Amino acid sequence: MTRPAMTARQSAARRPQSAMTLVELLVAMGVVAVLMLGGVGVYWRMNRGFALQAATSSIETVLRAARHAAIHERGPAVVVAEPRTDEPKQIGLLYALSRQTVSHWHFESPAQFAGSKVLGALGQEATATGSPTPAPGRIGTALLLDGATASLQVTSPYLDGLREGVFIEAYVWPDAAGLSSGAVLPIACKDVRAASNYRLELVYDGNSTFSLQGAVRVDLGGSAHEVAFTSSEVPIPAGEWTHVGLAYARDGRDGAGDSQARFLLRVNSEEAEPANPAAAGSTLLLVPNTQPLTIGTDGTNYFRGRIDELKIAGLVAGEVHRIPSNTEVTLDPGGSRDGRVHFDREGKLDPAQHTGPVLFHVISAEDRLLRTVRVSWLGCVEVFQGPPPD
Repeated sequence: MTRPAMTARQSAARRPQSAMTLVELLVAMGVVAVLMLGGVGVYWRMNRGFALQAATSSIETVLRAARHAAIHERGPAVVVAEPRTDEPKQIGLLYALSRQTVSHWHFESPAQFAGSKVLGALGQEATATGSPTPAPGRIGTALLLDGATASLQVTSPYLDGLREGVFIEAYVWPDAAGLSSGAVLPIACKDVRAASNYRLELVYDGNSTFSLQGAVRVDLGGSAHEVAFTSSEVPIPAGEWTHVGLAYARDGRDGAGDSQARFLLRVNSEEAEPANPAAAGSTLLLVPNTQPLTIGTDGTNYFRGRIDELKIAGLVAGEVHRIPSNTEVTLDPGGSRDGRVHFDREGKLDPAQHTGPVLFHVISAEDRLLRTVRVSWLGCVEVFQGPPPD
């Protein structure tokens, strides 16, 4: 190889040809930037769409859960919308209040009565006082109480949190032997009688019959007030099985904007209802009470006879959903005075509380896309892109 050729080859090795010119590099960087911006835009749009869908889905879920609970439990169900802390006119939290069993006592097996503990449903355990024993029941086995010392005491956080409403029911077989007129036979009592926030009991009328009596302690004008009611329209015979019940639940607001509540006593299929308590300035919430529930005593009086299938339910929060912060949700409650959505026992909008369909307006905060969730008079939950049709 000649010297000039070798020199040229060494020069090329020292200065290799550039893989990309400056112009080409700038063009490539521009393309990458465009792609990255496009990706950010797609992500932003997807995130916005996900938030809109999540908010709509949360509203649907809570509404359907409340409606299902109303139909399944044959009782009231309510959807509560709480405002955002930064925007009080918009919804930040949505939850369903429905009837749920919090304590249930079957007394089906003699093994339940082993030692000083009696086992119930829902994993609950009662402490026995005296000698409660099994006996033939309305369904299988019942709890036999002697009217002197025998009772059960139940401690459970599920029983402590009842504020919106309480429902008590049981089969009772009272024994009138040795009773004087006016004697009280407690079925279930939360705390001792003088401080109980709910209780159900029988009162002896004489002539081997009883009346049903119930009481709840509620907030009335900022202080605790006991609302008690006795139903003597349907006498309860001694020595026979009778189904009895109590139901208390807040029930919207009246025309003046004050809270209302329904209080029912039930003997078999017959219902009796007292007049609503005065409600001005009241919440009518059950007063908080963390003392044990007693079965068969109120601290002073004792039940004599048999109790079977005792069940206590509460109006408690089930589905709870927080609304995404990058959406705006407002509610047209369809005339509901308390701003809640009320379903009746058939799963329809309660005509006593609503004057029209309920509408939730869900808006994307960035580009103002709108979805509407509507609850019709029949309780159907519908979703629309944009405003609903007339």
